[in-house]
Amino acid sequence: MSISEKKSISVLKGSSLFSYFSGEELVMVAGMVCTRQYKKGELIFREGEEGDELFLVEEGKVAISKPVKGNLEQVLAHLGPGDHFGEMAILEKIPRTASATAEENCVLLVISEGDLLRMMEVHPKAAAKIMFNLLRTFNARLKATTEQVREAVRWGLEATGYHVEG
Repeated sequence: MSISEKKSISVLKGSSLFSYFSGEELVMVAGMVCTRQYKKGELIFREGEEGDELFLVEEGKVAISKPVKGNLEQVLAHLGPGDHFGEMAILEKIPRTASATAEENCVLLVISEGDLLRMMEVHPKAAAKIMFNLLRTFNARLKATTEQVREAVRWGLEATGYHVEG
């Protein structure tokens, strides 16, 4: 096993996406993924682009953002080693819903839609674990978005002079 594969296994093991994976399953995934490097400030993908890859941060930091007005971007999340992003494009053929930019020099593990489909055929239990963890990710993000909307509504009401209890 190469040093690169050992490092990938370590990153996979620390990621919530691969929790519940056995050592053998981690080795299998490490053999499937490829790595990509991005320099600080480099665009990984832009909102609206088509995509079919999920990314896992091995080294560095990534900012997830959405355009607000003109060239102004609102950063939604700062991601570091073990965090994943881009999962919506791997599950659905929809355009990217946000942009991703390297905040530092980065090394990312890349899992393509084809990799996931092959895993479903060859290792269905491992693929089911990934899907379960993706559902957990979606649930957590939906809860966070709901809270943000609630706070924005509360702030908007208070800004107009309406008093909000609790």
